[in-house]
Amino acid sequence: MVLNPIPARNWMQTMEKLPLCVSLERWQQAQEWEGAYWRAQHPDRSHVLTTPLKRLTAKVLNKLGQEADLPSVGDDWNHWWAEQFDQYRALPSRFNNAIELGSGPYTNVRVILEGRSASHLICSDPLVNEYLRFRGQWLARMWQEGKVYVDDHPLEECPFASDYFDLVVVINVLDHCRDSLACIRQAVRITKPGGFLVIGQDLSNFDDVQRIGDDIGHPIRIDHETLDNELLQVFRKVHYKILSRDEGRNPSAHYGTYVFIGQKH
Repeated sequence: MVLNPIPARNWMQTMEKLPLCVSLERWQQAQEWEGAYWRAQHPDRSHVLTTPLKRLTAKVLNKLGQEADLPSVGDDWNHWWAEQFDQYRALPSRFNNAIELGSGPYTNVRVILEGRSASHLICSDPLVNEYLRFRGQWLARMWQEGKVYVDDHPLEECPFASDYFDLVVVINVLDHCRDSLACIRQAVRITKPGGFLVIGQDLSNFDDVQRIGDDIGHPIRIDHETLDNELLQVFRKVHYKILSRDEGRNPSAHYGTYVFIGQKH
């Protein structure tokens, strides 16, 4: 069953605070939509979308309007994020163990590692096995060449050792997950002391939620205060800014954008 978006007024009546955590069923519906969205960008695949999913994808994309045009093939705002992070100039040139959590089909590490190296690289995403079927894309090619390992655990169930990675990347992820605080804490946990955590995130407040309503693909809404509370006591700010509404990717839905690189104490 495909979950239909709830009208903003009715949804807000059930809320006392921003939705930082949702049910497993709600998250699974969002993942179903996410997979359908990306399969639609790769029509040469043998997987055929169901008619309801096609209709829902088209409906939501039309709702977002020109501010959320489809990304070009092979890029999901990854270069836009790189611009906001000043091309990641604050990061060192070499890493031993690097991971991108919620990598998506096109990844941000492919941009981060331009001119940099990582001895071991992991891309983790619950839908990664879908993305490996997108032939010709960087992730599929690197995996086939044995240059990247993949993991399909939800971020809340992150299986990796604590204090292990010297680079952890979490960009455009936290509003797609089931429990945003658990995901942030997992990312913090696996970053080793002296290692770097990169977080990029669209931000929402109550006015945004009331105006937009329930978003089928983005069950979580998070603000900068929540992120600051989780990160700033654990990391030294290396690169930090909050973009204004007009500077962001989708001004009608988000009051700002969180751009953070921190080095763990």
